[in-house]
Amino acid sequence: MNVLTDPFTPATYPDLFTWMWVAGLLISIGAIVVYNLAQRRYRRYPELLALHEWVFWPIIVTWGVIPLLVVIGVPLILQLVIVLTGMGIAAYAAFVKFPPRIAAANDEIRRRRYVPPPRRDERSRPKPTPAGRRRRHR
Repeated sequence: MNVLTDPFTPATYPDLFTWMWVAGLLISIGAIVVYNLAQRRYRRYPELLALHEWVFWPIIVTWGVIPLLVVIGVPLILQLVIVLTGMGIAAYAAFVKFPPRIAAANDEIRRRRYVPPPRRDERSRPKPTPAGRRRRHR
């Protein structure tokens, strides 16, 4: 248990120290790139954009703060708690919260695409004449 509560420094974790802050930076940059691409690609699909929001922010907060925590020497157990919490929130959004919503949105998109809109009956709505009054069709 001493290993998890020791300060996270290059002396105590020589192999893991550099990997942690480099991974934090690379994962944060990758998440920003994927988020920006998804914003352009899925702008007409609000459920997918909401999913990307729910996955993006936990990843950015978690992995964006890890390089800072590594440099100031926060114990490994606290870093693991932060990373596991952030990844748990992202996994909850991706696998539990949004799949039913996305399935319902896909059904709605398919319904709109393949079911024609109902036709209006011409008789029920008289057209105005150039003089402004309504005339009855014969």
